[in-house]
Amino acid sequence: MQKLMVIALLTAAVVCTSGAAAAGPDRTPSAGGTVWAVERFDLGTNTLAGFDARSGEVLGVVPIGRRPIGVTAPHGTAKVYTADERSNQLSVLSKDSFSIVKRIPMGAFPHHMMASPNGKLIYVGQYNTNTVGVVDTTLDVRIHDWPASNTKGAKTHAVWITRDGKDLYATNEVANSVSKLDARSGRLIWEFPIGNRPSEVLVTPNGRTAYVTVRNDNRAKVLDVSGEIPVLIGDVFIGVQPDTMQMTNDGKTLVVGLRSIPQMSLMDTDTLKVRFVTFPEGYGISGHEWLSANGKLTYIGMENLDTAKPGAIGVIDNDSGNMVDMWTYPGGPWPHGVFYEPQVLR
Repeated sequence: MQKLMVIALLTAAVVCTSGAAAAGPDRTPSAGGTVWAVERFDLGTNTLAGFDARSGEVLGVVPIGRRPIGVTAPHGTAKVYTADERSNQLSVLSKDSFSIVKRIPMGAFPHHMMASPNGKLIYVGQYNTNTVGVVDTTLDVRIHDWPASNTKGAKTHAVWITRDGKDLYATNEVANSVSKLDARSGRLIWEFPIGNRPSEVLVTPNGRTAYVTVRNDNRAKVLDVSGEIPVLIGDVFIGVQPDTMQMTNDGKTLVVGLRSIPQMSLMDTDTLKVRFVTFPEGYGISGHEWLSANGKLTYIGMENLDTAKPGAIGVIDNDSGNMVDMWTYPGGPWPHGVFYEPQVLR
């Protein structure tokens, strides 16, 4: 596969920083695969970058639309999609050519997104609306806009598709709600009040439990969603301004990105006890995060407080809570959306 090692607009000084940066004696090898990240700073050229998940080597960088927020690489597509919020589009990268091959018009402000387990569809929270956009990855066309809230100005923020591909969940910031939709028809099944500015939703593989981060309440809420209506079964302080979530393979640790310092929390799902992770000096808030295939490592966006300097991708050991590696982002200061896939680019 052709690898575009750096786009022409990047300076030679930035190219020199594109390898992995050691993080001291705790550094351990990462799992194999590819980490994708997007950079969202408004006053620069926004980009998508691919990293070798074992070494942190930059595999390629391409310019995309304005203020990209989310990124995903749907199974079986050989493509990577970015949600370019201020361009109202998804950019589509071909892994074979490492180039942008299409731009898909979306509803206002496409934000967090998630692909269906089979890779055939992408669901996108359209943040300046109350809708979830649905994209067909075979045609690379938006095929549906489904209401996720009965409030028109709901600001649908994030989505989650269950492992069986049947149920779709969404958070609505202004409506202060989390909702459940039929992922095949788009029918809104229920909408449930959850707190002040809910950010992200995550549902366990068995489909029975949902976790919701509520940003302005600084809480993580736990719902039993196995019945006809959700039931609140847990509520914990998770850190200041909680955002994106992932869960380890054993289901024992919930990883939460925080838009504050500390920048990440690790919650025991049995006891709801929380441990915090603080980034090295100079980094402000976390972006999104994704876990390695074995669930042992978290790859997380690290936004630099100094916008004249590049941001980074941090690699966190989920057992110890230590940062074991840090990769300089080859471009702007605010890498944000992050996605890991086991496939190794050739």
